[in-house]
Amino acid sequence: MLTAVNAQSPRQGGRGTGHYGAGEGKGHQFARLELTEEQEAQITTLRTEHYKEVTPQKNKMAELKARERTLLSEENVDMKAVNKAIDEQTDLMNSMKKLQVEHQLSVKSILTDEQVMKLQQRRQFARRDGFHGKSGHRGNGGAGMGRGRRGI
Repeated sequence: MLTAVNAQSPRQGGRGTGHYGAGEGKGHQFARLELTEEQEAQITTLRTEHYKEVTPQKNKMAELKARERTLLSEENVDMKAVNKAIDEQTDLMNSMKKLQVEHQLSVKSILTDEQVMKLQQRRQFARRDGFHGKSGHRGNGGAGMGRGRRGI
């Protein structure tokens, strides 16, 4: 997967293209919070640390999903092996979710009460307007033709 990187700081509210499509990138949630330079530096440090923790887990998840697909494509499916792969994915998802929540709380601890309130309002607005989902797509679009992500 190829992802473009926006070199502008979140405070500048840069726009561009990338994994999240045209418009504001993932960092847009901080664009209107009027972060101090110190807050920006702290959040950048937290993001970097989080990225270093989560990236190996994301890579492992991709390997587990590939293993599951391989197992399911065999003529004689070994359900014990499939279930093991699924259990490993579930354990990894739990671990990743815990890291995500820990990261969010760390970032939140850097913000003022007013900034937290603004951030929560922006997140509620985004959910209400259908800007939620794993891939950043708007609404119910996606796999198409009612087949789901796997095309089954």
